[in-house]
Amino acid sequence: MKLYDTSKAAQYLKMTVSALKYHVHIARNITPQKLGRTLIFTQEQLDEFQANRRPQGRPRKESNESA
Repeated sequence: MKLYDTSKAAQYLKMTVSALKYHVHIARNITPQKLGRTLIFTQEQLDEFQANRRPQGRPRKESNESA
């Protein structure tokens, strides 16, 4: 089991540290373990979060050309 701190987890997920903290504290999409003041993430948690994460940006409109 591989463990990551906040900065390494953000690098692994290709996002900023502040974006990761948003997902932890506000959106509550991922729940790390605390070791003192440090947030610890497992690789399994990060992989599951990445698999369930929506893509960035606004969804494209579907064109209805049947009209």
